[in-house]
Amino acid sequence: MSEISSNVRATTADEVRMKNYRTQLENRHDLEMHELEAKNAEEVQHLQQVHSQQLEQLKGAYDVQISQEAEALDENLQKSRLSNDERIAAEKRAEDDQLLKVKTAHQQRVEEYRKTSEQQLETLKKQTQMQAEELHKKAKKLAKEEREVTLNEQRISG
Repeated sequence: MSEISSNVRATTADEVRMKNYRTQLENRHDLEMHELEAKNAEEVQHLQQVHSQQLEQLKGAYDVQISQEAEALDENLQKSRLSNDERIAAEKRAEDDQLLKVKTAHQQRVEEYRKTSEQQLETLKKQTQMQAEELHKKAKKLAKEEREVTLNEQRISG
């Protein structure tokens, strides 16, 4: 009986550990997302500053070249933004996949523990039933022996 409660406690402890691990993963994921967004914003700001500086320099030198350089810088900025967005999305998908794997593994462990506990409970029920039947047989046998002893005593005294 204590083995079952130990298994239940172990299962409960595993569930708590898995929930804590999941929460830690989610928190880490959120933190990393915020860091990536902040870094992306800084990179975009930096690119915009560089872009502005280069535009000012080009305006002073060549009007035609200003237009071409601005278009190239805008294109690079858009590519950087797209690249960063794609990288963030890929990392989010990877973390979501990892979280799903952890959830699935936890669910499988819980199911295994449940099945094991059910099997142990069924085994204990069978053992208890067999012991009860054995005790019942012994009680019948003792009662029969007592009747025989009583009858023998009555015959001897009578």
